[in-house]
Amino acid sequence: MFPTFGTWVNASLILLGSWIGLHLGKRLPHSVRSGFLTAVATFTLILGVKLIYENTGDTIKVFLSLLVGSVLGHLLGLEERLQRFTESDLYKGFLSASLLFTVGPMTFLGCLLEATKGDSSLLLSKGLMDGLSSVMLASTFGRSVIFSAFFVLVYQGLLTLIFYTFANSIPQENIKASLFIGGGMLLILSLKLFGLLDQIKLLNLLPAMIFSLLV
Repeated sequence: MFPTFGTWVNASLILLGSWIGLHLGKRLPHSVRSGFLTAVATFTLILGVKLIYENTGDTIKVFLSLLVGSVLGHLLGLEERLQRFTESDLYKGFLSASLLFTVGPMTFLGCLLEATKGDSSLLLSKGLMDGLSSVMLASTFGRSVIFSAFFVLVYQGLLTLIFYTFANSIPQENIKASLFIGGGMLLILSLKLFGLLDQIKLLNLLPAMIFSLLV
């Protein structure tokens, strides 16, 4: 199998789940969608805290990565560019789905395993989980969740290719720093899903995760 096979399957399952969710959305009562959103926010909060706790390491590296990545994200205007093309609810759906599907140990470990061992099993398992989640996310947020599949394809594909090319030269501390930052982003995302911290432009922090892997 080629190096990004697992990512292509992952993205395809998100597309399928989103399509199912869009067609089921009108049949699900508001209480069910609201309950699912609360469950997702709570799980995101727990996962964020877990990642932070398990990957505490070089705080200087984390700070510099956040500083440089945040400045780069704001200069590029990632969040502002996205908001120009989406409505508020659609934007929140894309952001929530994209972060939930790409931030976490399964993404990094899955890409690393596929790139170095040719083993796609972890990414395939992740794809099944993402596909099921996208059903409910699409029924709650609408069609914007579909576009998260393309974000997953680009982000995980690039990550796999980076690991494939530079696997032996990426220090473990860099991976821990990236997971630590990802945990912090999930923590912020959970609060945004609960209706808090809406003023933080979370998408502009994404370059920090990539930067922390490379420095």
